[in-house]
Amino acid sequence: MLLTPLAPLGQQRVACDTTAGPFTVLLNESLSPLGVMRVTDLVKSGFMEGQLLYRVIPGLLVQFGVAADPAVTARWQGRARRIADEPNKMPFLHGTLSFAGAGVNSRTSHLFVALSPNGMRLGRGTPHESTLGHVVEGMETFERVVANYRRSGYKDTGSLQRALRTKGNAAAADFPLLDRIRACRLAARR
Repeated sequence: MLLTPLAPLGQQRVACDTTAGPFTVLLNESLSPLGVMRVTDLVKSGFMEGQLLYRVIPGLLVQFGVAADPAVTARWQGRARRIADEPNKMPFLHGTLSFAGAGVNSRTSHLFVALSPNGMRLGRGTPHESTLGHVVEGMETFERVVANYRRSGYKDTGSLQRALRTKGNAAAADFPLLDRIRACRLAARR
């Protein structure tokens, strides 16, 4: 079952605090009504609290979207929880927020923030990648996430995703220097 939008279109701010600092995303429902509805549902449910910024590819993206607790992740995964793809209505910029996915209509809870210079190539021809909004405050937080990742000496940590889904943050015990989201909240609606 694919979900459909119910709320009127508008903009929604999401303010997050991470171990690398704060950031705020301005979501735009006119760009991706289903995607924005899902992100706001994730935030309202507390899904974001404690999760790792588990995949860092300097100059491309920072990915997150697996809850710290695998039971919480399980509630947002699976075919019944997927949302339909939406056409990308805006080219990716430094700071674009999008869903990550694994093919057609695969969006659930995995998100990324695009980074320059290579993140601008995303969102082209990949059905699950569409602009949800943009980081409007705190891009320096993502710069610190990348700097911390580089200092850690970790190789590509994207392979952590599967283990995080089944074991939660415990799966990343060998990666104690990964930054994490402490909390996110919905801020003033526009």
